[in-house]
Amino acid sequence: MGKPNRGGLGARFLGLWCSTALSDTGNGMFLVGATLLAIHTLKSPALAGFLFTLASIPWLVAAIPAGIVADRMDAHRVIQVANLVRAATMLAVGVVSATGHISAVILAVAVFASGVLQTFVDGAAEALVPELVARERLSDANGALSVSTRVFYQFLGPPIAGLTYALWPSAAPLLSGALCGVSTLCIAAVRQPWPHRRGARGRIDVRSGLRVVGRSRVLKAAIAISGLTSIANGIYLAAFAIYANSDTGLGLTPATYGVLTGLVGVGAGIGAYLTSRAERLFGVVGTMRLTRVGWALLFLSPLLRSPWLIAPAMVVGGVFGAMWAVQAMNLRQRATRPGQRAQVLGVFRALTYGATPLGSFAATAFHSTVSSQVLLGVAAALTAATIALVPALESL
Repeated sequence: MGKPNRGGLGARFLGLWCSTALSDTGNGMFLVGATLLAIHTLKSPALAGFLFTLASIPWLVAAIPAGIVADRMDAHRVIQVANLVRAATMLAVGVVSATGHISAVILAVAVFASGVLQTFVDGAAEALVPELVARERLSDANGALSVSTRVFYQFLGPPIAGLTYALWPSAAPLLSGALCGVSTLCIAAVRQPWPHRRGARGRIDVRSGLRVVGRSRVLKAAIAISGLTSIANGIYLAAFAIYANSDTGLGLTPATYGVLTGLVGVGAGIGAYLTSRAERLFGVVGTMRLTRVGWALLFLSPLLRSPWLIAPAMVVGGVFGAMWAVQAMNLRQRATRPGQRAQVLGVFRALTYGATPLGSFAATAFHSTVSSQVLLGVAAALTAATIALVPALESL
């Protein structure tokens, strides 16, 4: 993949890219900010793990309906409305927190609602990409979008949340809401450039995405790999949140926790940028296998104990782990036609991201009887096992 040239990809794509960057920054801030409110304000580490579970459940229950909506309607309008509602939700949490009335119920409802709205935003954004750029620029566009998502969601959002919490606990949700609100101005630059949607609306149904996935062995293999990795990631997110912030674990400050969490985004951004270069060096299949090793390294990194050792391990793990996201985007977009893409993404993420709550729930349920170190090891082992599911080159 060549260097993402956002200007060369056109004004419409630039609007989508800017909107994604702002809203992903806000989304990353909000989830980490809510976690810190649960741990330090409400004194409930278990609630923090539960919030990660709630953040991932929407992919199981809302991804397919969100894909249908995105394929039936103007995708840029879907993004605009979803981010406006999300901004209002985040601002409401900030106001309630500032008045001293924050509660577990409010955090849980807000995190779940934000996750539901994210399914609409992501489905519409991925469906837009092939309509905004030429086919030969698809890798450039997916790489640029993936870089922005990884860097802003995973790198900028979490550390800003940690730093702002240290200054004022209510700042993170307030700033998150402001960023999501501003993102709606950027997506306004994207107009409806494709006439096929209106004519195809009557033919779109909930089974369309399922049929496309069912006919593709590559997509089914990708779903199996991503699903198992999502379960492992759910274990990791909940276990690391508890392990990092507890006195019996790493005992990190909120700021250090946020920075370490954000470093995954640094590696992920680099990995998304270097995906095509890795494929040329190691081959497509070889790169897929390396992504499995990268995820396993990421999940094991907290066991190094020292933040100075954890940080580089997280970056390196994020580099190789994130390459899978670009590869999966390319596979999905090339296997679908206009009017199907958001639905196929919905099916994909319902079956993959929707598996994350299984891991988060297991880690939360067993954190009092099984050590966080053991849970992190389980997550790494499960991810490494997915190497066996990587399809052969002939299938690709």
